[in-house]
Amino acid sequence: MTEITDSSHPDFWSTRYAAGKTPWDFQGVPRALTEFLARTKRSKRGSVLIPGCGSGYEIAAFDAAGFDVTAIDFSPAAVKRARRVLRRRASSIVCADFFEYDFGQRFDLIYERTFLCALPRARWPDYAGRLAALTVSGGALVGTFFIGRAKEGPPCPITEAKLDKLLGRTFRRVCDKRVTDSLPVFGDRERWQEWRRRASKAK
Repeated sequence: MTEITDSSHPDFWSTRYAAGKTPWDFQGVPRALTEFLARTKRSKRGSVLIPGCGSGYEIAAFDAAGFDVTAIDFSPAAVKRARRVLRRRASSIVCADFFEYDFGQRFDLIYERTFLCALPRARWPDYAGRLAALTVSGGALVGTFFIGRAKEGPPCPITEAKLDKLLGRTFRRVCDKRVTDSLPVFGDRERWQEWRRRASKAK
């Protein structure tokens, strides 16, 4: 059987989940997200989308914090694992392609962790466009970004300049700090960032 080397194909990820080769899997909720949820006012909570949710640990954290959670992953193996982890919250997960699925809504918040760096670089502009389309005006994009110079991936790092160019047209960065519990595969080069969706005319 020919090995899938294209990370835009679900089988690329399913084979890794099946083999237990998931060095990006945090096995829990990152500290920066826990801190963010602790300081988020209840009045500011609403709908959240988690693209490329993987094992789905963060779904339970957002749910417990009072968010209406939707998570998506196109790898059946990842979704199966997440549903096993989540149990009663498993209905929050959609097995589908983030770029093609009709969510039927826009979200107050989108959470990023290991999704951008898992994509082929050619798809990064599609990622930015999709985020802009799915986030309400004044909404937020928060999470962890893998910062660095280009190398073979995934994970594929992105420079600060390229990230600013990618997201800066529709989002404004309002927080940037070092991640203190980064996994070895990311070489201590992750940053927790919060971006605010610029005002748009779309309702």
